[in-house]
Parts: sequence; structure tokens; C-alpha cells
Amino acid sequence: MRNNTIFYVFFLLFADAVPASAVQDLTELSLEDLMKIEITTVSRQASTVGQSPAAVFVITQEMIRRSGASAIPELFRMVPGMNVARVDTNKWAISARGFNDRFANKLLVQIDGRTVYNVINSGVRWDTIDYPLSDIERIEVIRGPGASVWGANAVNGVINIITKSATDTKGGLVTLGGGNEDRDFGTLRYGASAGERTDYRVYVKGFDRDKSSGLAPGPFDAWSGGSSGFRIDTHPSEADLVTLQGDYNHSDAQRIDFRGQPVAPFTYTNEEREISDGVNLLGRWTKDLDDTSRWSLQAYWDHIYRRGSGELLIYTTDIFDVDFQHELLMAERHNIVWGLGYRFTHADLTDSRFDGFILDWDEQDRDLNMPSAFLQDQIALADAWSLTLGTKLEHNDLTGFEAQPTARLLFTPGEKQSAWAAVSRAVRTPTLFEDQRTVTQAPNGTVFQRIISNPDLKSEEVVAYELGYRAQPANSLSVDTAIFYNVYDDLKVFVTQETTTEGAPAGTSFRIDTHENRMSGETYGIEISLNWTPVAWWKLYSAYSFLKMTLHADGSLPSSTRISSERAERQSPQQQVFLKSSWDLPGNVEFDVTTRFVDRLLGFQQPVDDYIATDLRLAWLANDRLTFEVVGQNVLEDHHLEVGGSILAGPLHEIERSVYGKVTYKW
Repeated sequence: MRNNTIFYVFFLLFADAVPASAVQDLTELSLEDLMKIEITTVSRQASTVGQSPAAVFVITQEMIRRSGASAIPELFRMVPGMNVARVDTNKWAISARGFNDRFANKLLVQIDGRTVYNVINSGVRWDTIDYPLSDIERIEVIRGPGASVWGANAVNGVINIITKSATDTKGGLVTLGGGNEDRDFGTLRYGASAGERTDYRVYVKGFDRDKSSGLAPGPFDAWSGGSSGFRIDTHPSEADLVTLQGDYNHSDAQRIDFRGQPVAPFTYTNEEREISDGVNLLGRWTKDLDDTSRWSLQAYWDHIYRRGSGELLIYTTDIFDVDFQHELLMAERHNIVWGLGYRFTHADLTDSRFDGFILDWDEQDRDLNMPSAFLQDQIALADAWSLTLGTKLEHNDLTGFEAQPTARLLFTPGEKQSAWAAVSRAVRTPTLFEDQRTVTQAPNGTVFQRIISNPDLKSEEVVAYELGYRAQPANSLSVDTAIFYNVYDDLKVFVTQETTTEGAPAGTSFRIDTHENRMSGETYGIEISLNWTPVAWWKLYSAYSFLKMTLHADGSLPSSTRISSERAERQSPQQQVFLKSSWDLPGNVEFDVTTRFVDRLLGFQQPVDDYIATDLRLAWLANDRLTFEVVGQNVLEDHHLEVGGSILAGPLHEIERSVYGKVTYKW
């Protein structure tokens, strides 16, 4: 309360001292403009936030710039319905509408249409996603299924990170900074024209982050890395746009956990470095046929080589993906988009140390094929009504044929309000970890948990029901609300098959577990966000989300499995609140205060208390080229937990208070 009072008094002092005309336009969008931001993730066609029949949130470049975030995952904290929990310095658990975990498997993430979902053990390894924040145009976040156009694993949401075109990044930019946690970081980017119709940019960036705070035996999670890349945009004609882009990423992330070994004392503390090198290359050709029709052809190659210095997990993946889509307007009422795709994945897998005792693959070379097709029709009905019908059809080598349809109804009685309803089906397909590997966990006493693969595992399924409403009742106020009810089936759980001494080290035994589709469940909730501009130089944003999960393990399963399902219900917070206040002060000074409340969790090792975290950002825009910033993160306390441990039961890591300074120069 004392902190809130200080801020309130401070801004009362400035309330009469800063006329709206005295504040420079810092490229912030008005509330009306926010409703008109162009998005493409909902339907693969250009639309706006206000005209989208989905729970969509757009993180603009201005929001990114004023967030104070130094890593992409931190940006998603502002999105209602998203749960972002930092595991340690280099790992995050990120999900939408529940089921949060480090390897959250119901959220699809893309960068410029390139999928970064991990086929080995699901989710996203966020330590391999490093891109200059200043070169991101916007991030479109869809809560709820997006599988009807994007396919499997877009169960509870889709994140689409869209980078700026080379045309919009001409000139140079250099950023340098450092602090107590983000010890040092820097970015260098340069863009220019190569002829009348072609623009390009190149960049390099690097960082070094300190380890976190933790309980015995202490943290081992420092992180360093670097990346570089390029983008070329060229217009062979007025109707054609060709893009070629590529990136290289290197990550050196420390980790610590407890592992089993085949000799006494059967458990050891594993400290290792997870080193990742990734290369991707993407090309896209878009052609406008006329005012009512266009097509695009995209292809990319994504290569990842990841290895642990402790030889626990070593793999290489190569993904080749080609995607064609065609948009056309028929009979003035049918806005149709259809497409075909094919994805080929090759995985080269290596057994772990101790002759595969910890991790053993059934096949060390694995190829996966996935052809697909989709069709979506947005039908203009009478007056202000429209109906969108569509489906994605896929065939994968693990579960076979999958159909993922949607129906979405939109009502727009005016430019400043809209209501929508949707029902959708989506699936989460198994990973190679679940399909063909045996993993042995650290023992409980002398009993090892050995998890064996299940090639008969089915896809997890959701049928989602959604309602939403957006309105701008005044020029200074807008509100966006979404409610949902999801029904899940064929969720996976660990099921104990037997306990045996066969093959176990002398004096120990194996408890044999496997994955089975023997859990179902329901979730429901509400997400509300509000933007308010009391005066031109002061903007407020708030978000609230409520989530209730109820999971049902098969009644014939042992009580330990049912307890695990109850624990999964509380891995995501029931309530979250996000508040942000941004002021444009005299002398081209910006001040941003962000406060968030996260409800308590039931962790694997121990509960995580609810917490309130506050970030501060103070920036001086010295001129059009030079900016100085000071950012404080988690300033209210020295450290706090955000994740209560993992299945691997390593030491808990606490997120510390962080302060860093940054200078940006453009030319």
C-alpha cells in the first residue's frame, strides 16, 4: 500500500504540469487503432483484432519496447489467460488456459510461420529462441484452439512471432547494456536497399546471464549465447513479394538435477551444460492475382543440434516444411482460403551415458512424414453477421489421420463493438519421447522409476466452446472479454505396469510405468483486458484471468495416479492479475510500472506461494537516435519461486531482483 501511495502522490504532482500537447508522439497507437491492428494468425487471412472471432491479443512493438523485457518469454506475461513461470535463468514454463509445465505440450509457437514446437519431448525450448526484440513487428497470441488452420498441437493457443520486413529496418541500430543478472548484452543490426526493389538487413546479438538463487545444492543455471541472421525482401513486380531469411543461434545453458545411476549410491547430482546450435532458412513467395485473389508459397529448413555435456540427451533434428495457400473471394459472400502442406522430420537420437541406463531409444534414426490440407470459408451473412467454417486434415506417422474442424460466428453491430462464439476440435499428438524411448529416473530409496514407451498412444483431444465480446464505449476506454469451456479426452497419465528386479542393479528394483490415454477433464474460465487513457500522457492497461481445472483419472487406476491428476490441476494458477501504467513525462522521459499477481501453485516438490512482482522502467529519449534506459525487475523482494520443482526433482531456483541499464543508438 505504501508503494501505491508514493506513485499516486508522484503523479498528482505532474497532473497539472504536463499538458497533452507538450508530450512528443512516441508512436503509441490509440485505442481505436489497437482494434484495427492487422492480424493473420486467426484465419491465415488479413483481418483486424475487432473483426476476429477468437480470443486474440497483439503485442505491438511499442508494448515490447516499453515492457522492459530482455527475453521473448517475458513478453507473454501481459497476455490475459497466459501463464508464464520462470523455472530458472534459462528455462520457462509457458502455456495458455492451463496444463503448464516446462514442456507444455498444448501451445503451438511460430516465428514468421516457422514452427518451433519440439518433436522430441514437446513444448518449446525457449533457450533456443533468441531474436532482437527491436526487429519484431508484433506478436499475435491466440488463446483457444487454432488447429483448423495451423494443425496439431495448437490445442490451447497459438503464438505467432512476426518480424519486421527489411524495408522497415533500414539504417543501423546498436544496443548495449548490463546489470546484476543480465550481466551484459548487445545487438548490432544494419539494413539498406540493394536496388530499387530489394531491401535487406543483417544482425548479430549476444548475452551473458548470471545464475539464479536456489536451495542446496545450489543453482547451476547460468546462461550465455548469441545469434545472427539476415532477411531480404524483394518485389520482382508490383504483384510479387519474395522473402528470404535465415538465422543461426547458439545457446550454452547450465542445468542441475538428480539422476539415477546403475551403481551405489544409485543417485548422483548431475551438473551439465546443455549446448544448442540451430540454423534455419525460410523462403516465401506471395503473389496478388487481382483484387480478390492471392497465393503464397513458403518453404523452410530448420536444423537443431543439442547435446548435454553430461551425455544425457544428445539429438539432431532436421525439419523440411513446404506450405501453399490460396485466398479468393467467391460470389461476394465467400472469403475462402485453402492450402496444402507437407512436413518431413528426421531425428538422429543418441542413447545416454551408462550404456543407455538413463535414456535408451528404440530407434536412433527416425523419420516422420506429415501431409496436410486445410479449407476455411468466411461467409458474409445478413447485416452484421458472418460465419467461418473450416477444418485442417493431417496424417502423421504416430496416430494416423486427424481432422480438426472449427465453426466461428461473428456479430459486429458497429465499428466499436463485436461479439463472437466458437466451437473447435484440436489434438495434441505424441512425441518421440512417448513413442519410442525408455527413461530411468532417480530412485526413491532403491526403487527406480523406469518409464517405457507406448507406440499405441493416441492423440489427446479437446472440444472447446468459446464466447467473446469487445467494445470501445469511449474514445479513452476499451474492453475485451472471453469465456471458455473445454472438454478434454484421452489425456495421458503414467500407469504402473509392474515392479521387477529383472535387469535392475543389485539390491534395487524397477517400477515399470508407461504413458496411457486414461484421463479426461474439463476446464473453464474467463479472461478480461482493459485499456484506459485518462489523459494523453498516461495510459493504463489491466488484465484478469480465472481458470478452473477438473481432471479425472480412470477410476480403476491406483490412487497415486489420481493424486498426480489432482497435482496437474494446480500446476497453473487459478487467478492472475496484470497491471501496467505508462507515463510520458516532460523532457521526453518515459516511466512504466508493471505489477502482476499470480495465484499459488501445487509444485512437484513443494507448493509455490502466491506472489506479487513489480517491474520498473525509466527511459530518456535524448533525441530521435539515442535512448537511455534503466530497468528494475522483481523490485519488491530479493527472490521468489515461480515453479515448485520438476519431475526430475532438481533443486528449486528462485527468481532474483534484477537491475540493468541499456543504451540504444540508431543511425
